[in-house]
Amino acid sequence: MAFLLLGLFGAIGVAAAALALSPQMAEKTINPSARSTTYTSLLTSSALSDIRKLASDLLVIRAQLRSLLSPASLPPGLMTQDDQVAMVLSQIMARWGVTDVLSLTEDQTLELWIVERLMRASPAEAGALAGYFSAPNAMLTMRDSLVAPIPA
Repeated sequence: MAFLLLGLFGAIGVAAAALALSPQMAEKTINPSARSTTYTSLLTSSALSDIRKLASDLLVIRAQLRSLLSPASLPPGLMTQDDQVAMVLSQIMARWGVTDVLSLTEDQTLELWIVERLMRASPAEAGALAGYFSAPNAMLTMRDSLVAPIPA
C-alpha cells in the first residue's frame, strides 16, 4: 500500500515539476516581451485579465490558500483531496521560491487560485479552465491523477 501511494504522489510530483519547467519556453521564444513577470508563470499571457474577472477578493483567496496549505492534523498516512491539492500548490510555490502565501504577488495568488479550482473542478469545467494554462494537457493530467481512485 505504501509503494502504491508513493507511486501516485511521485507521479504527481513529476507532473508538477514538468509543468513548472516547460510551458514558458515556446512563448518566450516567439515573443520575448510577452511576459513582465519575475517568476515562471503557468498561464498564457492573456489569461490573467480573464482570471481577474472571475476571482473574488484577493484577501479572501489568500486566506483560503493559507488555510489549505496549513498542515493538517490527520493521522499519518491518510491523504485527503485537500492534502493532495496542497502538495501541488506547494510544489508550484517552491518552484517560484516562495514559502508563504502572504509573500505571493497578486498574479501568483491568482495563478494558485485557478490551479486549485482546476484540481477540484468537474471534467467539463476543468477542460475550460485548462485553456488558461500554457500546458493545458499537463494540467489536466495532473488533475486526473488527483481525482483518480486508488486501486485496492
